[in-house]
Amino acid sequence: MKKTLFFVGVLVIIVGFLWQVGLRMKDEKVVEEVSLGKDPQNSTYILDNEKITLVNGSFESDSDSKMIVKNFGEPVYGDLNDDGKDDAVLMLTQDSGGSGTFYYVGVALNSEDKGFAGTNLILLGDRISPQNIEIKNGIAIANYAERKEGDPFTTSPSVGVSKYMFIEESSLEEVIGLQKGETVLRGGLVWGGEVRTFIPCGDGNPEYWITGSSTALQEIKSRYETETKDVLPKNYAPLFSVIVGKIVDAPEDGFGADYQQGIEISQVIKTSRSGNCKSDLIVLDTPLVGSEISSPLKIEGRARGTWFFEASFPITLTDWDGRIIAQGIATATDDWMTEKFVLFTANLEFENPQNIGDFSRRGALILQKDNPSGLPEHDDALEVTVYFK
Repeated sequence: MKKTLFFVGVLVIIVGFLWQVGLRMKDEKVVEEVSLGKDPQNSTYILDNEKITLVNGSFESDSDSKMIVKNFGEPVYGDLNDDGKDDAVLMLTQDSGGSGTFYYVGVALNSEDKGFAGTNLILLGDRISPQNIEIKNGIAIANYAERKEGDPFTTSPSVGVSKYMFIEESSLEEVIGLQKGETVLRGGLVWGGEVRTFIPCGDGNPEYWITGSSTALQEIKSRYETETKDVLPKNYAPLFSVIVGKIVDAPEDGFGADYQQGIEISQVIKTSRSGNCKSDLIVLDTPLVGSEISSPLKIEGRARGTWFFEASFPITLTDWDGRIIAQGIATATDDWMTEKFVLFTANLEFENPQNIGDFSRRGALILQKDNPSGLPEHDDALEVTVYFK
C-alpha cells in the first residue's frame, strides 16, 4: 500500500513538472514564431498567449466568438531597450461582442533592417478613459483615468492612473506593487562608505539619503558595486537608475542626518552606467560617468539629429572649479538631418589641472546642444562627471 502511494506521488510530481515545462515551451514557442512586421501597425503581438497580427492597425479573429483588436491613437516612438533605435508603444482596444472594451498596451521593438517585433500586451482596464503614452529614459508610461473601486460602469472614469512598463529580455513588463506614497523616479544613485544617496532627474531637485528601511537596500548596493567596479570608490560616481520609492524623513543621527529628507526605496527597475536623465536625446558611451581620463581623450556616443547643427555640436571640459580645460567639436558620423539617433565622435587634448587634493581631480565633460538661434529656450546640455588621472 505504501509503495503504491509512493509511486502515485512520484507520478503526480512528474506529470506536474512536464505540464509546467509544456506551458513554458508553449510560451517560448509563441514568442519565437512571432514574425517581424514592416511597421508597428502591421506587426504581430501576444494577447493571452495567442498571436494576433495587425493589418493596418486591426485584427479580427476567425472564431465564432469574434474578437476585434484595433490600434487606438498613434504609436509613440522612443528607445526602450537601449540599442539606439526607436521602438514604438501602442495602445490597443479589444472587443468580443459584449459591452466591455478592454484597453491594452504593447511594444514593437525596432530591428530597423529587419522590421518590428511585437511583444506581449499588458491590460490597462475595461472602459477606461485613455489620456496619452509617454516614453522617458526607456520607461513607457500609459496615462489614463479609471473608476473608483465599486463604481458602476455607468460612472465616468475620474481617478488618474499612470502605468509604468519596461522591456526585460524582449518581454514587456509592468511595475507592480506600488504602495501608498510611492512613485517611479529616475535619477542618479550613489553608494559609498559615507554616502548612499539618490538625486531625481530635474533641475533643482534635492539629494535624498537612502534610508536603512529601504527593502531594496542590498539590491542597490549589489547593482552599484557591480556596474561601477572600474570606478575608484572615493570617486562616488552617480549610477543612472529607475527606482520605486517614497520621500520620508531623514534619520536623526549618522551620515543621513546631514540631509533634509530621505528616500525609502522598495524596487530597482533598471540601472545603466551609460544612462542619464537626458538619454531620450543624447547618450555618452565613452567616457562613462566616473571614468578617469587622460589626454588625448576620445569621446563617442549618440544624439538625436536635433542636437546637431551642420553635423556638429560643441564639447567643453572643465575642472572642479568650472575653469575650462579644453574645448572641441563633436561631429556626426552619418546623416544628421533626422530626428533619429546619430552616432558622434570627438577628440580632446588637454593638460591636467593642478592636483591640490582629491577634490581637484574631479571634472565635468559638457556636451552642449548646438543652438544657432541663440535663444535660451533652445539651450540644452549633458554634463558628465569625470576624473583626471
